[in-house]
Amino acid sequence: MKKSIATILSGVLITLFSGCESKNFNLPTLDMPDLSIPEFDLSKKKLDRNLPKVENVKVRSSLSQVALEWKPIRNRQIVGYRILRNDDKGGFKLIKVINDPYVSHYTDKNLNQSRYNRYLVSAYTNDGRVSLPSSIKVPQTNKNIAALPFLTAVSGLPNRIKLLWRIHEDLRVDSYIIQKSDSTSKKWDTVATVDKRLSVEYIDNSVKPGIAYNYRISAQTADGVFSAPSKVVTGTSKLLPAPITGVMATTNLAKKIDIIWKESPIPDKAQYRVYASDFADGLYSLIAKTKATNFTDKFDQDGATRFYRITVVDTDGLESTKQMKATRGRTLGYLKAPNITSAKVVNNTVELKWSQTDARTVSYTVYKKYWDGWQAKKIKIVNFKGTTFVDNKIKPDVAYTYYVIGVDKNGIVSEQSRSVNLKIEGSAKKSSWF
Repeated sequence: MKKSIATILSGVLITLFSGCESKNFNLPTLDMPDLSIPEFDLSKKKLDRNLPKVENVKVRSSLSQVALEWKPIRNRQIVGYRILRNDDKGGFKLIKVINDPYVSHYTDKNLNQSRYNRYLVSAYTNDGRVSLPSSIKVPQTNKNIAALPFLTAVSGLPNRIKLLWRIHEDLRVDSYIIQKSDSTSKKWDTVATVDKRLSVEYIDNSVKPGIAYNYRISAQTADGVFSAPSKVVTGTSKLLPAPITGVMATTNLAKKIDIIWKESPIPDKAQYRVYASDFADGLYSLIAKTKATNFTDKFDQDGATRFYRITVVDTDGLESTKQMKATRGRTLGYLKAPNITSAKVVNNTVELKWSQTDARTVSYTVYKKYWDGWQAKKIKIVNFKGTTFVDNKIKPDVAYTYYVIGVDKNGIVSEQSRSVNLKIEGSAKKSSWF
């Protein structure tokens, strides 16, 4: 019995395979030059004219997108769809394989419709068969977006340039692309996208004072299609105030330096700023803000030197540049030290003489130092007039040291003179000058 059943099944299978071979299911591999299907695709797929064809393909297009819609094929053999689009070589290129027979839509984005406007849509099976394609030609959409009709640049604003334009009349426009280049470059950089169609203003804050910049604007649709650029306009932000001139600083005042400068000609000046440094090429720090054209810099020391630079700031906060060359000022320095010309003991009295070496000197301070036993003594005789000092308050066998400094009317003192040493030795009353 088992042998009989096996014989029957073998006969059935032979009959089936022979029938398949004789009929071949009408599945020839065909070249289709009329459809321009790429050769690489033909090596993988077989055209089956008996498969249902994709019907009722509808097309909708915008400026840069094409939407295809078809009636899904209700056939167990169909497992999806293949979409081809014309290419630059006159043929077609596979752009999408949809692995679901229930899908009935496809959108092709970011197109140049003047070049890519034909499609082929076919159904396919799991065993590599494809239906005859439906050929679709996309109606040409009007892609001409007019350039922005009006654009102007508002110059003279502080640290900014303002752009104004009219709303684009084409309702497909939903944003504006703003491009900029400086006067020394031909390169255009996109600096902003204004997303609202009804917007008519943009302010560029990335500018340098007094530098000219060129601008142009392109309108853009929601599909990413651009208009031609607008006309080029030029804008310049407000110039910095002119630098301050005529800066001078004193060198003959005690413990202060007076700085003066010429008044700025700008009508909207708000203040002057005084910068100072201890070195001509050093780091300058802001030390004063004033509306006057002078400033007094005070010191606790004599002979101090400082360097100055002055700027002016307008009501918009724009500050002029500093002077290239700083102005040097100096407080009144020390006097020259008196010159002791004679120091001797005469009749148990010390006589000290010196000469005036600085015309600024109006008085002298005489210093006297000695040891009183184990105690050091120092006596200062101030506001001494004249150039001869006589000291009769001396003791035998005691060494005395004297020196003199000069003083001017401002209380500025000189360096001390050289020191002299004198001593009366007991009853011999000898004098010595060291």
